[in-house]
Amino acid sequence: MSSNRPTLSMHWPAFHVVGIATRTSNDAERDPATASIGQLWQRFYQGNVGDQIPDRIDPATVLGVYTDYESDHTGAYTLLLGYEVGSLDEIPSGLNGITVPAAEYAIFPVVGPMPDALIEKWAQIWTHFDDPANGERSYTSDIEFHRTDPNSGETRTEIAIAIRS
Repeated sequence: MSSNRPTLSMHWPAFHVVGIATRTSNDAERDPATASIGQLWQRFYQGNVGDQIPDRIDPATVLGVYTDYESDHTGAYTLLLGYEVGSLDEIPSGLNGITVPAAEYAIFPVVGPMPDALIEKWAQIWTHFDDPANGERSYTSDIEFHRTDPNSGETRTEIAIAIRS
C-alpha cells in the first residue's frame, strides 16, 4: 500500500478545463447498476473526446475534475474528464467547460495497477482528512492528473485535493 501522506502542498491559480461530465456520488459508484464513472472514461476514450477540444495546453495530461460537491465525500458531485485549455471561449457542442478556482492543494501520488490503486487512494484520502491535524478539505474542486509519458507510454497519476489554507 502506498503512503497516505500528500507529497506536498501548493497554491495553484485558477485554470479552465473542457471535457465531458457526469453527476454521481460515491454510493452510486459502489453499485454497478448506478455507477457512471467507468462509463464516462469509456465514452471519453472511445469517443476521442480529446480530439474535439481546441486550445489544449497539455495533450499528455487528462484531468478528472471533481466539483459541484453537494456536501462532502458522502454527497453528490460532478466529475468532468477533459483537458486544461487556455480559455472557455470555444466549447464544442456536447462538451462542458469549467473554471477550477484558485486554491491550495495537497498532492497524493497514486501507485499501482489502475483502477484499483486509484480507488484505494481515494479511500485513503477520505480517512486522511478525518484527522483534523491533517487539515480540512474545501470541497471546491479536486483533480486527478493522468500524465502519459510520450516516450515510455507509462501513465503517472496524482490526486490534488483542495484544502482550506
